[in-house]
Amino acid sequence: MKKYFVCSDIHGRLQVLKTALSKQKGLDGVIIAGDLELETYEITDMIYKMFPEGCMVYMVAGNCDRYTPSASMLTTEDTVRISENHTLLLTHGHRYHVPRTDLLSYAALQAGADVVVFGHTHCRCREEEDGILFLNPGAIRNGQYMVLTVDDTENIRAEFY
Repeated sequence: MKKYFVCSDIHGRLQVLKTALSKQKGLDGVIIAGDLELETYEITDMIYKMFPEGCMVYMVAGNCDRYTPSASMLTTEDTVRISENHTLLLTHGHRYHVPRTDLLSYAALQAGADVVVFGHTHCRCREEEDGILFLNPGAIRNGQYMVLTVDDTENIRAEFY
């Protein structure tokens, strides 16, 4: 089984992120969909200290990250292989006019992804359309996040917290 902590829209609230992460055990990765408003090393250092057994960190830049030097160097989208049969497209979403999913669908198809994680709206979302699962964990600055698991039979479960 694979287990991922998924969040977006930190907006500088590192302690809120740390509190949410402290409730998790056995993570394979942390997936962050932009609007960090923190230096990337502040986030990665904290995660690596909290999960010394190893935990991958995936993050993209959001529309508010252009003012933070290290965050401004992140790409605005990335693909993450979350299991043998599932690929996730990670983006903040501001370039795709979210919460609409039509442009995200094209981006997912182009990336070969069947799961899309996005942020920007600060509103939780779980929709499935044309075989693509669209997920928005909400805003971690408000304490909202998601745990995404892929079981041994490749079934995906997304739980909102």
